[in-house]
Amino acid sequence: MKYRHHKYTWMRRGDWIVHRWELVGAHGAMHFTAQVHEPSDPAATRYETSCGLETHYATAPDYMRGQAPSQTDCHLTGGWCWHDGTSLYAMETLWPEFSERLRAGDHTGIFRTMEYEADQRLASPSVTEQEKPK
Repeated sequence: MKYRHHKYTWMRRGDWIVHRWELVGAHGAMHFTAQVHEPSDPAATRYETSCGLETHYATAPDYMRGQAPSQTDCHLTGGWCWHDGTSLYAMETLWPEFSERLRAGDHTGIFRTMEYEADQRLASPSVTEQEKPK
């Protein structure tokens, strides 16, 4: 599936750095957020990174049929969306890869993995049989 609006942003909020990658496709959108604790005081307590992978479906997936949309003016899809996410998968599966790629400045690799993840969630069942990109 083709995706547009590949966007990476980061911002500092106090002692936290928030990284965000987002992309948009014909069937919805996805964004990944990582909040990394980087205290200015080296002696300060460091907290664990927090992550989330959020899927914005342009039409309700089967398990959300009959539910009202989560948003009626989604900032990514531009209209209705049915929103779902996972922090456990984001932290345990994606963040170890993304953090390595981030240190290497490889945003293209991060977006390639995000496209694969979006294909698994937003596309037809035949797409789920593809191999994960390297």
